[in-house]
Amino acid sequence: MIDNIKYSMLVLVCIIFCKANTIADDSNAESSGWQWLQSGLTFRPTVASVFEPRVGFIFYGDRNNIRLDIGSGIDVLTRTFRNGSISIGAEFFTFTLLESWENMHFPVIASDYFFGINISYSQAVDNAIYSGRFRFTHISSHFVDGHYDAEAGEWRDGRDPIIYSREFFGAIVAYQRNGVIINRWYGGIQYMINLIPDWIGKFEFRGGYEVFFPTNRNYVTPYAAIDMKLIDIDGWNLNQSIQAGIKFGHKFGRGIDLFITYYNGYNVHGELFDEKIDYWGFGCNVHL
Repeated sequence: MIDNIKYSMLVLVCIIFCKANTIADDSNAESSGWQWLQSGLTFRPTVASVFEPRVGFIFYGDRNNIRLDIGSGIDVLTRTFRNGSISIGAEFFTFTLLESWENMHFPVIASDYFFGINISYSQAVDNAIYSGRFRFTHISSHFVDGHYDAEAGEWRDGRDPIIYSREFFGAIVAYQRNGVIINRWYGGIQYMINLIPDWIGKFEFRGGYEVFFPTNRNYVTPYAAIDMKLIDIDGWNLNQSIQAGIKFGHKFGRGIDLFITYYNGYNVHGELFDEKIDYWGFGCNVHL
């Protein structure tokens, strides 16, 4: 069953890319507006959610841990129209849990791998932007050598590796109100078509809010964001992620974020999915 789903996912990627190539070839002849590899993303990734492609890190302020994010998303094919666009894209990233030791040693505890395809839409109307994204995604998680106690000859904390894998469809819509202060609200739903372990709830619901405060100094933008996810693990539980910081660079483009963050809920790393955690930290993201 798992292999069939993964093969189906690869076939779907090939079909979309082949279709996109056909459309792109036709557009060259008819100037239909389809273009390859436009800069930027049609749907802007949510700020406070871990499940977005980014490059950066978070130092857990009250724990001896670091989360390292490495990855990127890209709109492969984009069709622009009046005040809007629609695109077919892909994203590949990891979010990894490390432990901080002396002398710049960072053993890896767990690493999660996320890849998928998406269709995104954005439309500007008056002083607002309406946008959405539909994803088909695979995610899996693995313990690494930093979780193994070589002296004791066993995995730490009595937690042996498990097979953690899921494929899901996800949809999210957002409304952004532009002005002196920029506000964005969003909400969405995910449905797991395959789950290991299979006793976790198949539906997840999410919502969030982001606010940006443009200043009279070019390329300096304070911001704040909250992301909430309702998940079903032994009953419904709320995961909360809050982030506040300053973006240096283009407001929604290339630049660097410096921020503080707070998280409360179940662990985002699949191998530790049934562990509740609560932490604050500070970090940095680089927008390429």
